Amino acid sequence: MRERKNREAEEEKAPIDRSEFRNRRRQIRLQRALTVIIVLAALVVVGAVVYSSIRNHVYTDYEIVGTVEWHPSSGTTIVPFGNTFLSYSPDGIHCTNSKGTDVWSFPFTMQAPMVAVNGDYVAVADTNGRAIYIYDKTGLTGEISTNSPVQRICLSAGGVVAAVMDDTTTTPIHLYYKDGTQISYFRTTMSRSGYPVTIGISGNGRLVGISYLYVDNGQMTSKVAFYNFGDVGRNETDNLVSGYDYQGKLVPLVDFLDDETAFAVSNEGLMFYEGGQRPVNTNTILLHEEVRAVYHGSGYVGLVYYDKTGQARYRMDVYDKKGNQSGSLYFDTEYDDILFTGDHVVVYNATSCTIFTTKGQVKFEGGFEEKVLLMIPSSYASRFELVTENGIQTVQLR
Repeated sequence: MRERKNREAEEEKAPIDRSEFRNRRRQIRLQRALTVIIVLAALVVVGAVVYSSIRNHVYTDYEIVGTVEWHPSSGTTIVPFGNTFLSYSPDGIHCTNSKGTDVWSFPFTMQAPMVAVNGDYVAVADTNGRAIYIYDKTGLTGEISTNSPVQRICLSAGGVVAAVMDDTTTTPIHLYYKDGTQISYFRTTMSRSGYPVTIGISGNGRLVGISYLYVDNGQMTSKVAFYNFGDVGRNETDNLVSGYDYQGKLVPLVDFLDDETAFAVSNEGLMFYEGGQRPVNTNTILLHEEVRAVYHGSGYVGLVYYDKTGQARYRMDVYDKKGNQSGSLYFDTEYDDILFTGDHVVVYNATSCTIFTTKGQVKFEGGFEEKVLLMIPSSYASRFELVTENGIQTVQLR
């Protein structure tokens, strides 16, 4: 017993080996770090497997998980508006949710109403009328009275409205905030800039792109002009910050994919422009076939052609906002509309639907049980709202 106590006392007096202590602590830390790395690597692998499984999953059917009664009025036009939809006629406009309930409705009297929808905003005007109404998710936000008849309207995702007017000698173009306050206006003439064929606005409302058509030395020529209504454009004549001439070409479409990227389509090319202040042409894809239709959304542009390879009736080439081709989609569907939602493309008509990835993989192909008037994507890639002649169905792909 006395020897044990003496040994313990000697051990207590022995100096501590600090280097050994540090080595042990380092080993413990390394073991813990290794364990964390292994766990994280396992989670990454599992996540990649799950993501790949979801991404590559092909749906073969759908289930109706909800139905509400709703019937369209005669002569009504229906368009999507976020996760709701709009129905309008010369008598007024309604915003309806997936439960079939009107979120808001406003009566008006118009001969030929034209409606522009972008993001959370809607603009409505009567062709050749002198009033423009602006709505958001809650209802009317602005009302505009114009001095000249309204020919066309264009709307940004932020609620800025561009209105092309009709005048005897000039074509005025006015910009308004969502509350109806005028931002700016400028006038175009055939002799000076040509006739404005189409117009597009960036989401923040700063940039406006216009395609003009004019005759130069007896030859039809188009000009794509960009106007900046921010600080940069104030120092430029008529706010014009950049422009491109396309001799012998017609450019019927100019629009924006985001605040920094615009695109235009001519009868011979697809042009991309970059820059949030002074857009610059960064890529031009030459087209060797006649374009049947153009769709865009979610940062992509899709050009539809009659397919000449024999694989299907139609082909749609999809490009990202850099102008790189993402994929080609082949389908026989006589489509009523084509939607971009995330990295998916929905091609549908009243009786059937085909869903692709932007790379061309078919995710779903099938028919509807009822005649579909409108197909509305949700926040889930596999769930949609179907507006039919008899009601609104919520469907889940299986």
